[in-house]
Amino acid sequence: MKTIPLSKTWKVGEWTVRPSLRRIERAGESRAIEPKVMDLLVLLASRPGEVIAHDEILAALWPGVVVGDDTLARSVSKLRRALGDDSKSPEYVETVSKRGYRIIAPVESSVRASDLSRASLLTRGRVLIAAAALVALAGIGFWLLATREDSSAALIARARDSYFQFTRADNEAAIDLYESVLAVEPDNAQALAGLAAALVQQAIRWPNAPGEPDYTRTTLGEALTSGRTQTPSARARLERARALAERAARLSPSNDFTHQALGLTLAALGQFDSARAAHERAVALNPDAWGALINLGDLEDIEGRPQNALPLYERAYEAMERAYREEPQRIRPWQSVLGILIGDRFRSTANVDQAEAWYRRVLVTAPLNPGATSRLAELLAARGERAAARQLCANLAARAGSEPECARIVAEIGLADE
Repeated sequence: MKTIPLSKTWKVGEWTVRPSLRRIERAGESRAIEPKVMDLLVLLASRPGEVIAHDEILAALWPGVVVGDDTLARSVSKLRRALGDDSKSPEYVETVSKRGYRIIAPVESSVRASDLSRASLLTRGRVLIAAAALVALAGIGFWLLATREDSSAALIARARDSYFQFTRADNEAAIDLYESVLAVEPDNAQALAGLAAALVQQAIRWPNAPGEPDYTRTTLGEALTSGRTQTPSARARLERARALAERAARLSPSNDFTHQALGLTLAALGQFDSARAAHERAVALNPDAWGALINLGDLEDIEGRPQNALPLYERAYEAMERAYREEPQRIRPWQSVLGILIGDRFRSTANVDQAEAWYRRVLVTAPLNPGATSRLAELLAARGERAAARQLCANLAARAGSEPECARIVAEIGLADE
């Protein structure tokens, strides 16, 4: 079977397509296209006018990787965006309901279906490895392999940083980055585990369509109670996440993150005992696996044992402290949140001194944190230190803007002083 001529320049509608450069051009305009999106364009354009089924596209673009229709839909959306196409009135890519997609624009190329070789078109990473082996004695092969590995590591680092921001856009970016790595390295355990975790967050936090109001409460326990992890689309995402995470753990059994991703996935599926075992394995491998410690605490809360959750949260906070220098982007958004949660737990058990100590600890590293400031001010006011409470809130308002809880406390102090 011939390989597709990736160096060949050809046309789809008004666009000149340069697969080897991953670019399309039109009337002096040039646009870069992601590798996976270019692969999709080449696949569709090689059979113009023919409907190519979802399953066939998935098998071709993600060989050996378990992906769903949502992944394909995102790639199609990116392709349409690059081509300036409209899904409601397409000129390039048409959706054929319940069947697949097809190119409807004229294609000027000698590329034929018989030219397609999935191995050559869609596993170029393996081709690079093979080429590298041939020239290894000259040293070039090792350079190529190292370059690819460095690139994958960089993409994974970016994906993890995006994931830990816990916004819809960042989570979607993480999914795309992980899938880009897996397109070249299907057995990359870090990418498999990362993609699994991002899919779980997608099911828990953002099951609603883009543009619709997001859920205001998004913890795992709340998602399980609400039933939104039981919808067909959520179950499909979670089952795919489990397959990815199980594979990651098999490929890299000594890596704590693969077990943490598996534990998160199993917990979202309601398999708490198995989830706990996976998280405990992660902590055994890395005592500073703060994410696994938080997830273990979350499981204790879900199963009605908050007294067991608190020491786990404290251990997680200490682990964050130790890991902050290496993981500031991932830890910074959540360390204060965790510290306040710990303070609130102590306060709920009438351990006011410990609660105050935790609020003050948060303010050492996040001096203008609104939550810690208002809670500390409330404790101070309750024991009669009204001037100190008022000063805390005044400092916050002067430097960062008014905070509703602090404003309430100051108003109450004013009434008490009258």
